[in-house]
Amino acid sequence: MRPTAQLDALLAASAEERTRAHWESYLRGAARFRGVPMAGVRRAVRTVWREHGLEGRDVDENLGLALEWFALPYSEDKLAAVLLVAEHLAGGLEDRHAEVLREPLRRGDVADWNVTDWYAAKSLHAFLVGGGGPGRRGPLLAGWCRGPGLWERRAGLVAFVKVASTVGPGPDDDVLAALVLDACANNLVVDERFAHTGPGRVLRELSRGRPGDVAAFVEAHPELSAEGRRMATARPREGPYRRR
Repeated sequence: MRPTAQLDALLAASAEERTRAHWESYLRGAARFRGVPMAGVRRAVRTVWREHGLEGRDVDENLGLALEWFALPYSEDKLAAVLLVAEHLAGGLEDRHAEVLREPLRRGDVADWNVTDWYAAKSLHAFLVGGGGPGRRGPLLAGWCRGPGLWERRAGLVAFVKVASTVGPGPDDDVLAALVLDACANNLVVDERFAHTGPGRVLRELSRGRPGDVAAFVEAHPELSAEGRRMATARPREGPYRRR
């Protein structure tokens, strides 16, 4: 049985109708679900990884498998791809893999806020902080925020959420702060909700160490939606956050 066929069988066996109905209602029909909790998706990925000896394969071959899973119709299959990259492949990723990681967004295989944000917060964050850290790979992902697609721009920005919370007020962090603020501005090119909530979320985290920069950004960008503005200026709160 091929890895993708085994993933399909494992996820199908773990599907719950109640969970499927909940998530399809929550996403308002924007995505299809099997009804598998994240713990079940993670177990399936680990089983496929182990039983097919994927650890012994080349990282490029495994990235090809991730792209195959991203192209499948159900959110859980796409989330399996997210976990494959974030939890099994991240340590082997190189700068050149940025364009491969961009493909699911360019092809429309990732096209809703749920999978986009999981992909950004886990896989792309892992890529961002690896291989020399955000100072090296930050420009690669921030460059996505100049791309043509809503989800491509949002993913390139939301990858910085955890990093933004660590940016300090000192001059050593000036370049990274400017990069994050520029990425936020490049998301505000369309009047669409998720083009504005991404910046709102990142700006809220950046305000931990750079409240003056965030205030100045909000003042300079009246196009930022009211929702995005509320998020950006909300006092950052500690977790725990609800996780799927």
